[in-house]
Amino acid sequence: MASECPLPTPWHHGHVSVSCRMRPLLPGEVAIGTARAPWVLSDRSITLTERSLTRVDSDFSDASKSLKTRGELRNLDHLRKPDGETIMDHVFGEEASTQQVYEQAFRNIVFGAAEGMNGAILAYGQTASGKTFSISGSTAQNDELNKGMIHFALDDLFGQLTKKACGPEGIEYLVRMSYCELYMERVNDLLRKIGPQSQNLAVKEDPEGRGFYADGLKEKIVSSAEEVLMLFAEAEKRRRVAHTRYNEVSSRSHTLLTLCVECSVPLEDAKDGEAQSVTRVGRLVIVDLAGNERLEAGAEYVAESSSINKSLFFLGKVIEKLAARDKRTTSSVPEDNEHIPFRDSKLTRLLSVHLNGNSQTGLLVTLTPSEDAIEQSLTTLRFAQKAAEVRCVAKPVLISKEQSLIVKQREIISQLHNQVRSLQEEVQRSQRSEVPEEDLTAEREQCAQQLQALVLSSSERGQSFVSKSREVDTVVTALHHNMDVLKKQKAMVVESMKSLYKTIHNITGAVAQATDVLNTGGGTEIAKEMVRSACAVENEGQNAWSPAIVDLGEKLELLLNAKSHP
Repeated sequence: MASECPLPTPWHHGHVSVSCRMRPLLPGEVAIGTARAPWVLSDRSITLTERSLTRVDSDFSDASKSLKTRGELRNLDHLRKPDGETIMDHVFGEEASTQQVYEQAFRNIVFGAAEGMNGAILAYGQTASGKTFSISGSTAQNDELNKGMIHFALDDLFGQLTKKACGPEGIEYLVRMSYCELYMERVNDLLRKIGPQSQNLAVKEDPEGRGFYADGLKEKIVSSAEEVLMLFAEAEKRRRVAHTRYNEVSSRSHTLLTLCVECSVPLEDAKDGEAQSVTRVGRLVIVDLAGNERLEAGAEYVAESSSINKSLFFLGKVIEKLAARDKRTTSSVPEDNEHIPFRDSKLTRLLSVHLNGNSQTGLLVTLTPSEDAIEQSLTTLRFAQKAAEVRCVAKPVLISKEQSLIVKQREIISQLHNQVRSLQEEVQRSQRSEVPEEDLTAEREQCAQQLQALVLSSSERGQSFVSKSREVDTVVTALHHNMDVLKKQKAMVVESMKSLYKTIHNITGAVAQATDVLNTGGGTEIAKEMVRSACAVENEGQNAWSPAIVDLGEKLELLLNAKSHP
C-alpha cells in the first residue's frame, strides 16, 4: 500500500500537469564508459549547462556532436528561458523513487477518479528512458521495492472506494477494467486470448458526444487492486515487445489501461417520487507510450518503428494545435475554430477526451542522462513544454439510472436474496415434517455462492456490489449490446421523423401554391402535378408513414378536382 498521507488538494491546474524524470545510467552503460550529459535539475526546472556548447575536443566526431547539440539548443530558444532553463510542474532526479513521483505528481488524478472525474496519466520519452519502469515497475517476480505507478494508483483508488463504502453515506461502487494495445495502428484487446475477436478492433465515435471507443473491447468487473494486477500481469504477456540496441525488452506498442469507476451517491434532500441517488462515472486511463527512436535495419523492425514514430508525430501535432488554440484563448484573441486533427490516428482518437475536454491529465516525460541522447531529450522537453500549455478542466460525469450498472446488479442481488429466503423457508418446513433435505442442499449452496460472489458485506470488507461472477459479466455484456441497439433504433426514428417533417412541409407549400394557381385561373392539371410531386415519397417501403402520405396526396387531388368543377 502507498504510504499514508493527507488527501491531496483539489485539482487546480487548469492545464495538463507535466513532470520530468531522469533515470540513472544503467550498469551496462557505466561498463562501456558512457559519458553523462551536463544536466542540472531542481525541483521544478531542468537545465543543460553551457559547458556542452563550448567544450573543445580534438576528436572530430565529438566536435560534430557538440555542434549538433548547439543547433538543437537554438531550436529550443522559444520554449526556454534565456539561461536555458525548462520549467515544469515537477522534476525528479536519479534518486527519486517511483512512489515519490506518483505521490507528488499524479496522486490527485487518482483521487479525482474516485470522485467521478475523468483522469489520465501518460508516460512519454525515447526508448529505454524508463517509461514502462515508471508505469508498470520491474518485470522481476515479487519485486516489492520496484513497484510501478499502477500499483500505487490501484492501492489509492480501491482504498478510497473502500473508505467511502464503509462511511455513513452508504456509497456503492463498481469498477470495470479494460486493457488494450495499439500496435501498428491496430487496436488489440489484451484481456482476451489472441484471436479474431481480440485483434484489430474498430475505433468508433460515441453518438452522444463522449469521445471515441474501441468497439468490442472487453470490460472485466474487478473488486480489488490484487485482482487488477493479476489480470494486468496476464495481459502483459500478450503485449508486443522486442530486443533492440537500446533495451533487451522494448515495448513495441502503446498500451491503455482503463479503469471505469461508477459510484452511486445518495441524495440527502431527495423527495418522494424523485431519484434517491446520483451516479457518477469516472474513467482513469494509464497510458504507456512506445518510445520514439531512430530507424534501424530490419524490415519488421523498421515497419514497427515507423508506425510508432508516426503515431507519436500525430500526437505531437494534436498537442501543438491544442496549445496554440488555448494560448490564443487566454490572450483574448478571437478563436478561428481551427481544426484539431484527432482523427489522424487511433491513438489521438482514444485520447481525445483527456487531451481536449473534461479530464485531469498528467504527463510524465522520461529522460536518459547519456550524452549521446541529448538530441532526443531536448525533443522530449519540447513536447512537454507544448503539452503544458494545453488546458483541461475536470468536472464530475453523471449518468442516468438506466445507464447505471449498479442498479442492474442491485436487481440481480434482490432476486438472489428472494431465492435464498424461499430456500430457507423450504428447509424449515422440511425439518418440521422430518423430510430429508439432501435434495435441497445443492440448490441452496449454489444460490449462496452466487450471492456471496455478488455481495461483499461492507462491515467485513467495506465493499458493495462488486462481482466476480461470470453470469453478471454476461448480463453486463448483454446490457451494453442492448444499449447499442437502442441507440441505433433511436437514430433511425429521429431520421424518419426528420424526413416526415420535411415531407409535410413540402406538401403544405405545394397546396398553397396549387390554391394560388387555381385562384388565378391556372389549369387544374398544373395544381395536381404540384401536389403529386410533393407527396412523392423516396424509399416508400422503408418508412411506416409512407402509405398515409400517398393516401393524403390522392385525397388532395380529389379536392382540387372538386374545386375546379364546383
